[in-house]
Amino acid sequence: MGIFLRCTKCKSDHKLGVKVCKRCGSQLATNKSYKVAVKGLDGRRTVRLVDTFSLAKRVESSLKGKVAEKRILNVQKAPLISEVWDKYALWAVANKKSYRHDIGRWKWHVAHHVKDKRMDQIYPHDVEAILNGMQKFRTGFKKKGSVGGHERVPEPHSPATKKQVLVLVKRVYNWAIKRELYRGENPATKIEAPKVNNEVTECLTAEELERLITVLDSWVNKLAALVVRFALYTGFRLDEVIGLEWENVDLEKKFVRLHDPKGNPVTLPAGEEALRILHLAEKLKPVPDCRYVFPNNEGKRRVSFGKIWSRIRKRSGIANGFRFHGLRHTFASYLASSGDVDLYTLQKLLNHQSPEMTQRYAHLLDEALRKGANVADKVFGNGAPAKVI
Repeated sequence: MGIFLRCTKCKSDHKLGVKVCKRCGSQLATNKSYKVAVKGLDGRRTVRLVDTFSLAKRVESSLKGKVAEKRILNVQKAPLISEVWDKYALWAVANKKSYRHDIGRWKWHVAHHVKDKRMDQIYPHDVEAILNGMQKFRTGFKKKGSVGGHERVPEPHSPATKKQVLVLVKRVYNWAIKRELYRGENPATKIEAPKVNNEVTECLTAEELERLITVLDSWVNKLAALVVRFALYTGFRLDEVIGLEWENVDLEKKFVRLHDPKGNPVTLPAGEEALRILHLAEKLKPVPDCRYVFPNNEGKRRVSFGKIWSRIRKRSGIANGFRFHGLRHTFASYLASSGDVDLYTLQKLLNHQSPEMTQRYAHLLDEALRKGANVADKVFGNGAPAKVI
């Protein structure tokens, strides 16, 4: 490695001091350039061609300096965050249940802010800008006299959504650091997460439930209506419902098997109403060899369900802020308040990984116990109990 003479006619390399090219016989006094070759820490050579010896010396010194800098200071050029994201997304698809949420949040809220930036070029104020710039649009009415009757009105996302985006950015950096794709600071760790009230649990009232069932009974898209019904009667997440395959359903033994990307299947019993829904779905297959239980009209996996749920929710007179995920909370809340299901059983039915996740429904179980305790008042009355013989 070092500086070599290069014959400009046959492109062969020679040691310094050689006067005649050994390959073509050209005089190197007039037909020469200089090749600089320096080996890096990874064993690869960096090669540069220059016209003068003095420039070759400067280039060699610069290349060797960079190699020494990496060796001594461990200085490396940070990767593009878009390249790291592509690798993370592939990992998430193989290892996370919620990979679709990660991909969607990055696409809509993060990607355009960090385009063409390296990971060490993103600072805490950049992460704050991402969160502050998060907006969604709703349809509103224009002022009188303006053209058209409707307009798209921007409004900020909820603190919970912003927190999820912050967690995602933080997770991508930590993932890259753990795999030694990046050596530097995580800018998201210095940002305080928006405060979220995790105790708020969406739950439909009895009247809302009655209106929802009535709407589903008359909904034209029968398979879409079954998606909502199945979520309501099983407490399954949306991805678990629309991703459910027939090979994981046993109608005779009355169970459904859920798979997560980590390969840990969970087998759960299906209630009578859930089984009835599955039988109806079987009759509504758009194609005979349909793989999915609740597919789209072409027999493929549904990509999203947001617009359909929005129309069903609106027709049912349910508040705009009520998410599809609220059906899962409704399932859990009604089971807990019934007094017939303990928290351990509820945890298993909801496929929660830890009891802490189910704890939010504990107060409903306490209320059911209180109702049980009040039965004594009815039996004995308000005075002293009668003598038991």
